[in-house]
Amino acid sequence: MFIVIVGCGRVGSELASGLQVKGHQVTIIDHVGASFGHLPPDYHGRTIEAEVLSENVLKNAGIEQASGLAAVTNSDPVNAVVGHVARTVYGVPNVVVRNYDPRWQPLYESFGLDLVSSTAWGAARIEELLERPGAAGGR
Repeated sequence: MFIVIVGCGRVGSELASGLQVKGHQVTIIDHVGASFGHLPPDYHGRTIEAEVLSENVLKNAGIEQASGLAAVTNSDPVNAVVGHVARTVYGVPNVVVRNYDPRWQPLYESFGLDLVSSTAWGAARIEELLERPGAAGGR
């Protein structure tokens, strides 16, 4: 598979590394060049330093051939817009976005995007561990 990842922080770099190890082609976009320092030394996928919402950045990343896109920046508005554009403009079949603020969840859902909410998941998991100490070893 060919995957485009938007955001090269801790989540994006870990995702890029994991996908590459499994043999997938990866292009990762971030507007801060120093963010690529999060990637492991053996990462050999493509990196693009650019603002993802700038004209032609997604196109230059190869979005038209992508089988998937993950928008994992720390900005809910950017993730929502990039995910929506990937799905509706470029027809990317598998789009997953990162959600920080649960109040943005209805927008993501109205766009029909799959999302991962670390905030909602983390709060639910902490609640579970507080109510049942030792559940699943605390991981």
